[in-house]
Amino acid sequence: MGNSWVVDLRHFLTDDGSLAEMPRPAMRLATYFGRIVRAVTVRDKSSLATGIRCRRRPSQRPCPGEVIAFIDYQNGSAIVWSCPVCGDNGIISGWEGTLWDWSVSA
Repeated sequence: MGNSWVVDLRHFLTDDGSLAEMPRPAMRLATYFGRIVRAVTVRDKSSLATGIRCRRRPSQRPCPGEVIAFIDYQNGSAIVWSCPVCGDNGIISGWEGTLWDWSVSA
């Protein structure tokens, strides 16, 4: 059973929208969640695949799964993501207009 993450990307940013200084583990999480947002906002909207490998390491081995994700417009435009192999999953909010949101440059 994977973890369930509820993330607001604005918590990783300064008031001017740039990446905040933070400890390395937090930076890795910010980068991972940001990559999911970028993948969802640049791709063909009919696809759920992101091309992002799951970050979990069940039994100290890398999960072979690939994250699937979509924008849930009925849930305030939150990005819902999961790994179909290990069950890691989450909801990302506060992503619109951030440096990871590539829908504005598309």
